[in-house]
Amino acid sequence: MQDRTVDLISANENLRIEMEDRIRAEAALQKSNKMLQTLSVVQSHHISGIDVTELFNMVLDDFIVLTDSKFGFIGEIMHTPAGDNYLTTFAITNIAWNNETRKFYEKELLKGLEFHNLKTLFGAVLKTGKAVITNDPAADPRRGGLPEGHPPLSAFLGLPIHHGKELVGMVGLANRPGGFDDKLTFSFIQ
Repeated sequence: MQDRTVDLISANENLRIEMEDRIRAEAALQKSNKMLQTLSVVQSHHISGIDVTELFNMVLDDFIVLTDSKFGFIGEIMHTPAGDNYLTTFAITNIAWNNETRKFYEKELLKGLEFHNLKTLFGAVLKTGKAVITNDPAADPRRGGLPEGHPPLSAFLGLPIHHGKELVGMVGLANRPGGFDDKLTFSFIQ
């Protein structure tokens, strides 16, 4: 009788572990399906000629929801006449923290905010063409600091966007509860 109880307890534990694995796999599949839906919407809107800013704001909203991030941006890699990379945003979360930055955001948003300082977390993406993950941005040696009054960063994920072998853009996401990990990153750039 005692052996049977031990066997049942063991079988029960194995079933619990298997259920947890299936639940995690189902959640990953749902996120993957949502990403495919997002990409399909992007493609169909692009073909139909929707405004690029509107399109990328929709995509950014989807990325933020998919990752549970608090804010982010999508930008295009541009080049100075000297050939240096910089980032121009197509979509950026409005995290204006005072009247001055609200006015700046509203004025500059239409033409795209430009970021030339590559001694930053997103600059590391532009320089390497690879994903950047940090769950302690304040201590990360690649950080470049934050503008005065900017909300603190608790986590950052920078995803490169390639067209063939050329780096053409990036997605930046921030402040996901619990941080970012390689598994999440891989699911987006796969």
